[in-house]
Amino acid sequence: MLPADAGNQDLLEGVAGHLERGGLLGYPTETVYGLGGRVDRDRIAALRALKGRGEGKPFLILVPTVVGIAESGLEWSASAERLAEAFWPGPLTLVLRDPEGRHPQGVRGPSGGVAVRLSPAPFVRALMEVWRRPLLSTSANPAGTVPARTAAGVRDSLVGREGTSRLWILDGGPQPASEPSTLVDCTGPRPGLLRRGAIPLEALQAVLPELEDRSSSSG
Repeated sequence: MLPADAGNQDLLEGVAGHLERGGLLGYPTETVYGLGGRVDRDRIAALRALKGRGEGKPFLILVPTVVGIAESGLEWSASAERLAEAFWPGPLTLVLRDPEGRHPQGVRGPSGGVAVRLSPAPFVRALMEVWRRPLLSTSANPAGTVPARTAAGVRDSLVGREGTSRLWILDGGPQPASEPSTLVDCTGPRPGLLRRGAIPLEALQAVLPELEDRSSSSG
């Protein structure tokens, strides 16, 4: 395992090269440890195999900048802009329309939405300044198990699974217990909360009063 040193330029360039060559990454985020890779069909398939995850649940992507979202073909709605201005970088994931179908299945959901986030995690931010491309992201654990909060936990949970030979794990120390990112659907005429998380509904509605609660925990 390598230390996740956001100030080590040689490390950041090495990780970017590893991603460019099709490698997979285990890394600390602002919530739990994540798994990632280049956004393409082969890496999506590799992460599914590594996690043992079915095809019905798409992965999200971390983006380097807000500007890059529009450039990638995603529809940047007024609701999404307001939420991003208030809470990004941060643990808020926004589902945006991909009207031209430019993103591969596996990040593009059945309804045509793509989940994106601008991470505040220091190592992720530093890597994105070098990588400058979207990064696949999913929690670092086999499907159905508790997400890892340490680099050793990532390693131990994935021992013997397909794809570990091309996985680099970066050690950012233990992650404190936290909620997952809050998930908001901005693909339709009215935004909706899909998953409760680190940013509470009340804070979201203070910025966007029309936001509907469609989460499973709503009454």
